[in-house]
Order: sequence, then structure tokens, then C-alpha cells
Amino acid sequence: MPFDGFLFASRVMVAKEAHTSESVKQLIVAAPGVGDKDWEGTYAQETGGILTVNSELGEPIHKIATRGVKLWKEFDDTVFKLPKDKRAAWLAQNKQSVIEKLNRDFAKPWFPQKKDGAVVEAIGEMTYEEVVLRMVRLMYVAHEHRWVDISLRNLTGDFCRRVEERFAGEAKPSILQSFSELDKPEEFVPKFFKTYPAACEQLVASEDAAFFLAISQRPGQKPVPFIPVLDADFGVWFKKVSIALKISNFFVFLLLV
Repeated sequence: MPFDGFLFASRVMVAKEAHTSESVKQLIVAAPGVGDKDWEGTYAQETGGILTVNSELGEPIHKIATRGVKLWKEFDDTVFKLPKDKRAAWLAQNKQSVIEKLNRDFAKPWFPQKKDGAVVEAIGEMTYEEVVLRMVRLMYVAHEHRWVDISLRNLTGDFCRRVEERFAGEAKPSILQSFSELDKPEEFVPKFFKTYPAACEQLVASEDAAFFLAISQRPGQKPVPFIPVLDADFGVWFKKVSIALKISNFFVFLLLV
């Protein structure tokens, strides 16, 4: 029978030549698996170290049963089973529990957080400086001196320019003349907020919080590696990233053991 190629799938991830981190390779190899007659059990419960969850496209996808995947399965069986127009109410009722589980078990943490590490419920409880610092913390790999993806660097730059619009007071050249200045955010960000000290004190206005959410899900850039709001689009925030982000030793989506 003619064929076009072979599908090796996850086997390639554990190959010697693969750039997958060693801990992730070991996690994949350690999954015991099951025989052909038992694999459908993964749809209901962990079977052979595997769980089946619904992908962002609504199709079943088989994943190693890590903490993150178990949480995914829990949400598939609760909030994601609801009609989309009823999800926001469920999330509001269970907000604290959802936030705690995201921060404890999932690779995409809850975004709203103060500079001292205190978790808050909304971006509007953060200052403009705290938003930028949080973006850098979650999207810049400091020990490798690189952004998870250049589009996420530019996303941070767009919010910095929004800060300038809010605090500049008069028309003048932008401090951020090029997004490449954010290649070293540890140098640029302190200088930026030294120019706009009020942004370190003022909480984010509602229209700027809406702007942040809008640019965080615009087409043409990599999905953000965090969850900024619990709304009817929670399924998109939660699931849209599985093969889109560059995998590194720092960001390995959902492989939380």
C-alpha cells in the first residue's frame, strides 16, 4: 500500500537529538501505558499514566496525567461542559478555588499579582508598573536572556507605550523608540518607570485593563503564557497554547509533575 510517511508523534520528543528537557523525557518514558483493549479508559480516568482531555479545538487529545492535565480534566468535566454563556457565572462563584488551582497546578498561572507577590483578583488592582513587571516575569526567560517569543516582547512594548500615553502629559518622543530596547528588560524597565513615577502608584484604569486583555489575545502573536481574567473565554485562555509556544527548559507546557 502506498504511503506518504510515518507518524512518530511523542516518540521523537525522547530521542537523543531532541531538545526536550531531560526531566520531561524521563516523564514520558516513565508512563507505563496500556494495551489496546484498555486505552479507552483514559477518557474517564487516569489509565496507564494517561488522561484524555478535550483540546482547544474540541477534539480529544491524550496527555500524560500530570497535575496540569488532571486539572484540565477537572475543568473539562465542570466549567467546560457548560454552555459558554454560563461559564462566567460558574467561574465567579468558584473564583478563589480556580485561581489557587491555576497557581498551584497549571503551567499558565493567574496573572493579577502585586509586586510583593500577593495574588489579587483583577488587573485593576495592580499598578501600571506591576503589570509590566509581571509581563516580564512570565514571558522573559531571565537566565537565558531571551523572550519566550519575540511577539510577546512586542506585546510588552505595546503596553509600555500605552503607559506613556497615559502619563506623558504632553506630546513628546517615546522613550521606547524600538522594541529591541526590551531585549534587556532588566535595564529598560527601571529607566522607563523612573521617567513615569506616577505609574508606580496609580492603579490600572478600566479602559487600560480592557486594552491589555485585547492585545493579549490579538491574532498574529503567540498565546500568552498566563490567564489574566476569568470570563466566558476561559477555555481559550486556558487551552490555547499547547503547541504554540517555543518549548524550553523553562516553559514546558502542562508538564507539571
